[in-house]
Amino acid sequence: MGFYSANTLEQKRVKQLTGDINIHDMFKNECNARGIPIYNAYNIQKRLIHEVEQEELVGVDNVDARLMELLEERGKNKVTHRYVDFVSREDSASKGVVPAMPEQEEKLPPKEQIKIPPRARDGKTFKTDDELPEMEMLKKIMLQNKKIINQNKIIIDLLKKQGENND
Repeated sequence: MGFYSANTLEQKRVKQLTGDINIHDMFKNECNARGIPIYNAYNIQKRLIHEVEQEELVGVDNVDARLMELLEERGKNKVTHRYVDFVSREDSASKGVVPAMPEQEEKLPPKEQIKIPPRARDGKTFKTDDELPEMEMLKKIMLQNKKIINQNKIIIDLLKKQGENND
């Protein structure tokens, strides 16, 4: 049985770049180089996670671009390199993820073409015993009695056979 991770590619990329619960040392060093306090590093991480969860950022490239925007926005010192280039994309790429279902048109025909079959027995309603006329009530009772008599005959035959076997 395999293990399935519910994390999307974007969520994995955010964790790869910034860290999970604790911030990665490389991200801390980058924030220190830019003059960003540690609490702002946590805020950047939370902001990225929030935007990914709200599906504002779709795609790994958008996550990288947004992280660089946030770093440059909060940073006090200019840095010549791009932080996201240091972190490999292959590590955050998901292996064996079930691909998203492609957008398909509705397979159902329009409502006008759908015919709903009638209910069981063509939608007939059956009268209760109080509503039945006297003749129909007698027929119903006779039918029930015939069924009981037939069942009793079968039981008597089985008892006779069993009695013969015991002798």
